[in-house]
Amino acid sequence: MEYKIGRSQAVPVDDAIERACQGMTQAKFVWFTTTVDAFAETASKMQARFPQSIVMGTTSIAAFSQAGIFHDTLEVLAIASGIECVGNVLEEADRCPLKYVGRVQEAVRRLGTHRADDTICLTATNGLISCEESVLAVLNSVLRKENIPVFGGTAGDRGLAEKTLVSLNGKVYDKASVFVLLRNLGGSIHLYRENIYKPICEPLTATAVDAFHRKVMAYDGCPASEMEAKMHGLSASQMDRSFLDSNPVGRIIGKDMYIIANDDMDTDRRTMKYHARIYENDQIVMLQPDDYRQVNRETIQKIQREVPHPSLSIMVNCLARTLLFESEGYADEFFRSMGTALGSYVGWGGYGEQIYEQHFNQTMIAAVFE
Repeated sequence: MEYKIGRSQAVPVDDAIERACQGMTQAKFVWFTTTVDAFAETASKMQARFPQSIVMGTTSIAAFSQAGIFHDTLEVLAIASGIECVGNVLEEADRCPLKYVGRVQEAVRRLGTHRADDTICLTATNGLISCEESVLAVLNSVLRKENIPVFGGTAGDRGLAEKTLVSLNGKVYDKASVFVLLRNLGGSIHLYRENIYKPICEPLTATAVDAFHRKVMAYDGCPASEMEAKMHGLSASQMDRSFLDSNPVGRIIGKDMYIIANDDMDTDRRTMKYHARIYENDQIVMLQPDDYRQVNRETIQKIQREVPHPSLSIMVNCLARTLLFESEGYADEFFRSMGTALGSYVGWGGYGEQIYEQHFNQTMIAAVFE
């Protein structure tokens, strides 16, 4: 695989693109992340610079790489060879992305031959409009039969939940999901998911839910806020913002657990609001932080065993994890250390992560290309 990665301060945009794209000429696929304020101009000018390429962009809290974490930065990946790729967009993601399912079908047709382990559907989806589950349903209605896993994340901003943007081929969207089918011609693509939280109780059953609005009214027939607090040895009134941000819940699916972030208590103070859907009869555990440094070491060791010679990796690291690591002075160390397993990589962070058929939060995911 032949590619280049570049970075620059996000503005002025012309200078940023010139510096970040130095040495990048022809490319099959170009990915970039930059700030919300610079995004629209950057998207347009990146497409003008790479008119024959598929150019995919997303806003992020920061840019990540083996060199560390970079704020207010334009980061660019340009892949010149070693892949096949086809891109498109699901518009009206907050209302009816199903209208655009034909675009997924056409992308699969255009991609053609692929193996079950050498292709992913890389996605970047607008945040703040609660559309991720609907987007996943549309994508997987086609991709499941093709054995193509979804891998991607929700766009981010500086952490104030103000505005997120994505783009494809110079066009900017605030209510869409852009996707690119990426086939690695040099080997497999391995997917990883890191969870830095641990359960503190046996699973509870969600017995009263409003899944579409991401609300749970009751666990095991008791008010959701009271049950969540009880498992932590607290009263509902003690669950302040800091607690909610630090103690998500886990949705058990088979042998796997997917993290779901607390949003807040609803106005009735009994209902819990979340950042991903919980369905009736879902098994839910309450979580608390694990020893994330040890978890990180184990993740690195696992990837190094399974993919000792990665050619390129793409990471999505949740905005909440990024803020946590920064608050504890660990962010730069974390992103640098991940380079020992991921090799050269690029990444972004926003309001959710998606693998296969699941949308979740407060997680790191990585796609490692052999």
